[in-house]
Amino acid sequence: MEQLEYPDLATWEERRRWFEALETERARGGAASRLSEQACALMVDLQATFCAGAWASAIILAAIIVDSQGRFHRPDPELQQDLGWLRLTRNALVHEDPREPAITIEDQWTNRRAWERDARRAVQTAMAALYPGAPDDIRSAEAEETEWAPETWNNLGADDASETNGR
Repeated sequence: MEQLEYPDLATWEERRRWFEALETERARGGAASRLSEQACALMVDLQATFCAGAWASAIILAAIIVDSQGRFHRPDPELQQDLGWLRLTRNALVHEDPREPAITIEDQWTNRRAWERDARRAVQTAMAALYPGAPDDIRSAEAEETEWAPETWNNLGADDASETNGR
């Protein structure tokens, strides 16, 4: 089986700049009042995975980061749609439906742009979980200190993979 090539330096740098610019922009609003050490550490792996173009892995890592951070800081209610999408996509990737796999070998060759788009959305969602405040958007201290269970995203259970993103 032929393997995917690693990205050229220009592609890696474009992805790195995008990732770091997004993090810089989100950080201006401030980090969550309580941060998960694990979520922060996994951001390093997420950046490397994203820059390498391992799109499905980036989506899975982003969901893990959101889960880890969710135990320390309640996410912005405006993120519910993105959190639900991320949970469904992650579950479809992790819990295979043999009749309709979320990703195929063919996708790795012919559907890379759609996977990259979804990976970018996943990274944006993870960043929003770590950096919930926009510069002009202050969150209440009560919302920040409330413990929150990631299983409640869109009322989905931890292993609900009943929907996929319909690639």
